[in-house]
Amino acid sequence: MHRPILLPVSVVLLLSACQMENPPAASQPVQANPIQPVASAPARISDSSSTTTTTVQGNTTRTVTESSSVSVDAGGLLVSILGASAPAANTASDYVGQWRAVTEDNRECRVNLNAPRTPNAPAIAQTIGCSGDLFAVTRWSLRGSELILSDAFGNTQISVRPTAVNRLDGDITMWR
Repeated sequence: MHRPILLPVSVVLLLSACQMENPPAASQPVQANPIQPVASAPARISDSSSTTTTTVQGNTTRTVTESSSVSVDAGGLLVSILGASAPAANTASDYVGQWRAVTEDNRECRVNLNAPRTPNAPAIAQTIGCSGDLFAVTRWSLRGSELILSDAFGNTQISVRPTAVNRLDGDITMWR
């Protein structure tokens, strides 16, 4: 009498166990050094001046304009005041691994960055499901704090910079 209920319940339990999409959190790799945004200068001061001379029917008017501006990065200023050290610069090994990216046509794809063979050489990049400029990407390298993705001939296809922890923005957006 209980067999008609037991069979459907057993099938549902069996199928639900097979549909597990994400592996347990313990099996996912953990990044040792997350990509950090580049610290900017705490303050910048710029000065400019201009001189204009105008002559109208024998009368000369001379105008002198001077201006100054100051811009302050509040985060950098706070780090300077508190004496905290800025995060260390990102290295090529920090970028190695799998990244997700959004292409120009708003589609998500994956970009695998392999470790470079020598410190200053471009390293291999593999794209999976990417279109547009990312489709041609086969290499990557660092230029300062900028990640450059290029094609097989060395032509720059994409350039991005760290803007948040494990997030790169520029021509496209990449994250992990």
